[in-house]
Amino acid sequence: MQLMQRMAAGHGTWVRRFEHLVLRLVALAFSLASAHAIRWFFAPLDGVDSMQPAITWTVAIGFGVLGYFVSRGLAHRMMNKERIRAYAPICIIVELVEIFCNYALAAAVIQRARWLSATPPAQHATLTMLTYVVLSIIPLVSMLLAVVDMDLERQKHGVGSPVKQVQPRWAGSMNGSTGAPYTAPAPPYAQGYQVVQGKAPAPAPRMPVPSGGNGNGAAPFSPVQVTN
Repeated sequence: MQLMQRMAAGHGTWVRRFEHLVLRLVALAFSLASAHAIRWFFAPLDGVDSMQPAITWTVAIGFGVLGYFVSRGLAHRMMNKERIRAYAPICIIVELVEIFCNYALAAAVIQRARWLSATPPAQHATLTMLTYVVLSIIPLVSMLLAVVDMDLERQKHGVGSPVKQVQPRWAGSMNGSTGAPYTAPAPPYAQGYQVVQGKAPAPAPRMPVPSGGNGNGAAPFSPVQVTN
């Protein structure tokens, strides 16, 4: 009882009340950041005609929104063990485009990171590589937040995690139709709470009584004659 009260009190804290909303807003911000990188990547096409800037903005926003929803749809279907053939290819393509555009943007602005020139020469190559990774990994963070978002959504609707439950030892004797424990039928003498009276045992055969006896198998009594 105390454990249940603690769990209920934990769900009532402000962290548990607002974490789902905050995670969704942060994931949306990461998707918009990826959309901005896509817009920057397609920016050289703006000089083609007057409609091209609007088209590039539409493509960038479309990739950001598509990545936000497709990642959540993929995570939800994977948790429910559904088929993901229709979602996996488009999700891979969207993530590839977002990661590549973020990497291109990082490569264009990494020379502005003056702190790299202040690092020791032995660490310069490693820190430069890690800088590229950090600036390009934003779409993957949004993908992981999609998994957390769908897990919180399942908990909100009362759906447990897909964990295999261990059957009790007596589960093998469960009735397959109703789920109630199987009980053997009562013997005939116990049905209806009425005991069936059995037949009385046959009496033992009586020994034949000899003629002149007293009825118990002894010899007949004869008086003794006394003579004087």
